[in-house]
Amino acid sequence: MITLNQLIELLTRFKNYILTRFSSSFTHIYIDESFCIKSGLSTLTAIFIPQNKLGSISSDFYKVINQIIDRYPNKLNDSKLIYPAPVLHGNSLLRKKDKKDIENKGWDFSIIDDDFRIEIFNNIVDIVLKHKIRIVRLGYNNYDELKRKNYRDEQMYNLIWIGLSSYIDKSHRIKKAICIMEGNSIGMIRAFSNFLSGAKMFSYVYPDIEKSSVYSDSKKFIGNVFYVPARYCEYLQIVDIISYILHKRDYVDITGEASEFSKKIYNLSPRLRDNLDINKLFRLNVTNNTKRKRAIIKKDKSN
Repeated sequence: MITLNQLIELLTRFKNYILTRFSSSFTHIYIDESFCIKSGLSTLTAIFIPQNKLGSISSDFYKVINQIIDRYPNKLNDSKLIYPAPVLHGNSLLRKKDKKDIENKGWDFSIIDDDFRIEIFNNIVDIVLKHKIRIVRLGYNNYDELKRKNYRDEQMYNLIWIGLSSYIDKSHRIKKAICIMEGNSIGMIRAFSNFLSGAKMFSYVYPDIEKSSVYSDSKKFIGNVFYVPARYCEYLQIVDIISYILHKRDYVDITGEASEFSKKIYNLSPRLRDNLDINKLFRLNVTNNTKRKRAIIKKDKSN
């Protein structure tokens, strides 16, 4: 019977073979969204992984997973054989989200202490530092105010995406990019994809108008985004954890609320400082009468 370690090694070899066989200059951009009314934060966090680093990052990630399996075996199995590994999310790391949580079925996280959880957080940060993974985080800090004005979440996705893609296009020398987000929310996928497909059409069908619009610096990244459940993608789990660490620091600074565990998460954020290309929050000033126009097109100064 094949063990988990043997399976991980086989999968890593296969992935490395595929990446070598079909190598290219693609950069994979993994994106995590975070919305929190209490702190007023709405952000997108992106990590950048060159295709030739995917295999080595996967190998290190599953070494972390193996630590969890060795210490806390899944109750559904008598020995360490082939079975689903735990899925890591920042806001519920090695915790059950609720009784209906099937993502980590069979795992008794009640026996895991906070010190071990912080150790896993640190191990994920270690991966980011070791592989020099670049991080970009942009968003708004008055989400609570916008919600009171009936500002819809899909509009927030659109605006933050424009800012993120524009920054990437201006600041990163990336010739080819593949963007991947977690795909658990049908509403988010529908809103985001509808905007992106419309923006892509606008950029190519109306190039003259496009030059004076918010799309002018983001054509390369206004294309398609692929949606994958995090349980099937270790890189989405990594960006989820990084996003959570950065969010927790802002949350504590804004609300003043911090448990002992939150303080330990807060203290992890300085470790990411050298990998952050930008970590900036803006205040979005919008009135009910003009918010749609301002979110879609800048006025052409030549008119």
